[in-house]
Amino acid sequence: MKPYRFLEEADAEFQEQITYFDEQSAGLGNRFVADVEATVRNICEYPESGSRLSRNVRKRVLRVFHYNLLYVNEPEEVVVVAVASHKRRPGYWRRRLRPRR
Repeated sequence: MKPYRFLEEADAEFQEQITYFDEQSAGLGNRFVADVEATVRNICEYPESGSRLSRNVRKRVLRVFHYNLLYVNEPEEVVVVAVASHKRRPGYWRRRLRPRR
């Protein structure tokens, strides 16, 4: 199974969603974390399984929550680019793929 990491922006939006769900209902944030973690584990085991969005980016839909995990399957690791709500503007995460200087 491949290792993984979240881009800083993806981790920030993940943490924001955990807080949001916890504010909605006790324990809901934990359910969201479990759904994301299960999906990440599956991606790491089967990195080519996600739907291709572009040449490098793939998408997996969470099982319980209306969110997508967008990721890049790099040779040494899986990089989570976004934890994106289905309601969010498509493609907002593309700027995260630009090389950083």
